[in-house]
Parts: sequence; C-alpha cells; structure tokens
Amino acid sequence: MAVNNNLEKKFGAKLAYVRKSRKLSQMKLAEKVDMNFNYIGQIERGEANVTIRTIKILADALEVEVHELFDFTF
Repeated sequence: MAVNNNLEKKFGAKLAYVRKSRKLSQMKLAEKVDMNFNYIGQIERGEANVTIRTIKILADALEVEVHELFDFTF
C-alpha cells in the first residue's frame, strides 16, 4: 500500500509542477477539464487514485503527453 501512496504523491507533485509551469490555478485547470477543483487538489496531494481516462484528460488539458506526467525527474 505504501508503494501506491508514494506513486500517487509523485504523480500529484508532477501534475502540480506542470500545472504551475503553465501558469494555471487549480480552479482554471478544473474548469478546463470539467472537474471539481477540490478533486484536482486531492490528486496533487496524492489523496486520489485517478483513472487512466482522467490522466489522459489532464495531460491533454496541460498539452503534455501522458508519459510526461510519470517522469518524476523534475
């Protein structure tokens, strides 16, 4: 279970990093992807287990390839 939590935290940190590099607030990203901004915050804190579909939607909104959200060397 700790491994999954660590992966979720790393993914969330990368999502936040990319979002901020695009100068988007959580609210603006949430509006772009038609999701609740609280959910974006949960993802970024590693509290939510997102689906592959959601990851693709987020990647498209941030104009990055899905694999880039899993590159934790930033």
